[in-house]
Amino acid sequence: MKRILRFYFLVLCVSGLLSPLFAQEQLPQEIPDIPEPMVFDLVRELGARQGELEVNVLAEFPLSSNSSHFVEWAPEIEYAIWDDFAVEFELPIEDTTVEAFKLAFQYTFGYSKSGGFIHGTQFMIEKIRNKAKWDFSLLYIPAYKFNEIWSVLALVGLRQQVGSESQDKTTTLLLNATVFAKISERITLGMEFNNSDPGNFDEEEEPEWLVMPQVHIEFSDHWSVQTGVGCEFTGSQVNATGAIRMIAEF
Repeated sequence: MKRILRFYFLVLCVSGLLSPLFAQEQLPQEIPDIPEPMVFDLVRELGARQGELEVNVLAEFPLSSNSSHFVEWAPEIEYAIWDDFAVEFELPIEDTTVEAFKLAFQYTFGYSKSGGFIHGTQFMIEKIRNKAKWDFSLLYIPAYKFNEIWSVLALVGLRQQVGSESQDKTTTLLLNATVFAKISERITLGMEFNNSDPGNFDEEEEPEWLVMPQVHIEFSDHWSVQTGVGCEFTGSQVNATGAIRMIAEF
């Protein structure tokens, strides 16, 4: 546990030292507009402005007949308390059972002078309901906008589980990368790669990879939806899975 805490501290220190390299006294005329991944979303977009409020719900459902997974869904509320700092409260649910309570914090370190690069960090605390175990996650989030069409965002970090009912393997590497292509003012396509399901409460959790093609549709400045169908690779099994996220922004 001490080794993991030292790692968390080192990541934050390095990120803090790097942030002046990308920060500037005045923000670029336009903060990089980079979408969020659908499955492993952010606490608001990087560079969130004070007062931004979002309510959304993600639902993931198995499409393969041999899949043993439940329908997983998670309502959440996100709010930017200050510029570049936002908080989130989420209720991960399997079928109709609340499995955990999750609180997340996100801070944007800075922006490149060109306005293409932006980076930040996210810290999550998750209490597994009816079990003596907690999950703590720390992630570094770099993102880059190449042009008006192409952008990419990644999340890299660790999840540490503590408590008397913790799994044998308490430390999990978290990796997520998504490539986006904005094909119109209201439609963005994405390809998301995720190595660990942050909502998995299986005691026999195995390493898994999720590949999720997705489409983001903005109906207005306040209402949007993200949806996709992909494949989940767990051990020797390959299962089709679908997902949809409905979003309201204020």
